[in-house]
Amino acid sequence: MTAMASRIGVAQALRNRFVGVTLIAGLLTACGKDSSPPTAAPQPEPGGNVGTSDAGGTSEPSPGSPDAGSSEGPPLISGFNPGARPPLSTGCTPGETQPCLRDQLCTGLAVCAQDGAAFGACVCDATPAGGAVVGRACESDGDCSGGICLRADGNEYGGAGGPAGGYCTFSCTDPLGSECAAHDPQSRCVGLGPEGANYCIRTCLSKAAEPGEAKCLNRSDLVCVSAVADGVVSLAAERQPGYCAPRCAHDGECPSGRVCHRQAGICTDVRSPGLPSGSSCTLDTNCDGRACEFRVDGVGTCTAECVLGTLAGCGYARDDEKRKAACITALVSAGRFSEGPGDLGLCRELCDVDSDCLQAATGFVCRPITTALAKFTGRSGACVRTATAN
Repeated sequence: MTAMASRIGVAQALRNRFVGVTLIAGLLTACGKDSSPPTAAPQPEPGGNVGTSDAGGTSEPSPGSPDAGSSEGPPLISGFNPGARPPLSTGCTPGETQPCLRDQLCTGLAVCAQDGAAFGACVCDATPAGGAVVGRACESDGDCSGGICLRADGNEYGGAGGPAGGYCTFSCTDPLGSECAAHDPQSRCVGLGPEGANYCIRTCLSKAAEPGEAKCLNRSDLVCVSAVADGVVSLAAERQPGYCAPRCAHDGECPSGRVCHRQAGICTDVRSPGLPSGSSCTLDTNCDGRACEFRVDGVGTCTAECVLGTLAGCGYARDDEKRKAACITALVSAGRFSEGPGDLGLCRELCDVDSDCLQAATGFVCRPITTALAKFTGRSGACVRTATAN
């Protein structure tokens, strides 16, 4: 059973007034039937640009707009404003604060250092109104206000591994009951433990969060998996219910001796087999992220799921200067609508020149991305198929 199929039970439960449906175990194995993501991207137009702006301009298309990543299927995320981040070397008044953007997950505050040399890191409030326990990062049960810590070095999440950074939860017995809501109103009881054991999981809403909402507690190692991402409902203009699932970004987020499993999004002892994003594939199982898209005559390109709007992901840390892939397209899009920061995205192979592309020999080229995305990712383009690519 694939990880995609495993998630559908939770999303269905959230949709049906949070009626409990068991989360099927088996995050690390496939059923033998090859399947694509529920919103498999359409075939790109040959020679199209990837989120490029007009010559000489720096503006970006809105998500879902006709110009937003037309050659890549799902739209490139937009709204990046590197200037909103605190300057790293500009002098300031000690103790002074200013608004800042930490990736696209949240707007927070940066505080000027005591020596007045520069503003510090962007800090976002990770506790929504009413408090939050379920989904909180943890190292032991003592961090979870009487609950249980699903540790990164354990195998309690789906019986397969542990969430990067840990995941606070509580045991529960009735998916139809209110046990979890009594601990944390933004949680529901589902079968996410070994052999379907019931635990509380944090709930969320898709698309951009409201100010102070702390969607999935503003954790870059959690992703809001909506009902539409699981193919349970259709994409709509309004925000849609989901749940906060672990989604590690790279091996460095896992304990020593463990790796970030590209398909399952958790820390495991075994690396996800398969080829990296950008590689040629014919089956989902050819790829370490278990997703082969843009197939033409049976041949496609590997990708993997990731947290949209974060610098960390696709195997790279947020401070890596030379990344070969980044989470820059939404998993779900339709017309002028798409999901947003904190929701499931797809990894895209990045480049500066055509030869950077893994499939350059078969006609893939490096298409420029927008100025803001280039500043965000540290690369100037993304690899796309041309009309002559096999």
